Amino acid sequence: MAEITHGEKVKLDSKDKAILEQLQENARQSIAEVAKNTKLPRDVVVYRIKKLEKNKVIRAYHTLLNSSKLGYPLYIWVLFVCNNITTEEESRFIKFLKDHKNIIYVSKCSGKYDFSIGICARDYEQYDGIIREIRLKFPRIIRDIETVPTTQEYKFDWMVDLI
Repeated sequence: MAEITHGEKVKLDSKDKAILEQLQENARQSIAEVAKNTKLPRDVVVYRIKKLEKNKVIRAYHTLLNSSKLGYPLYIWVLFVCNNITTEEESRFIKFLKDHKNIIYVSKCSGKYDFSIGICARDYEQYDGIIREIRLKFPRIIRDIETVPTTQEYKFDWMVDLI
């Protein structure tokens, strides 16, 4: 997924919002379907989507997978508290997390926790091995780790109501 970029807020009008709502509902629908559902001309939809992509309002298009159905029933959020991490150490830590195949989410946080990751694992033995690997590779920078296993998801919101 594309990284979040900061900068000036992009002004959206009702046409942009209607297009985004359609894409949030089903990003696989054709331009013709988006045009029909928004009652906008096809060329307007194409132009506005390109503009939303260029302005990084649309970061990526992706499929939301069910990790359990793919043999990874454990989905665990892991929160890290770090010790005075240098810029170089932070870069190495982030690179390691991003490159690890079982780590499917990585973010830098503000507040009590410095980093948050999402781990998908086949079982607790695999999960424990991943945590041990992180602890062994970065013993100086990790002060504390907190885990939050996900047992059930009740909402995954696409932000449509916020725009």
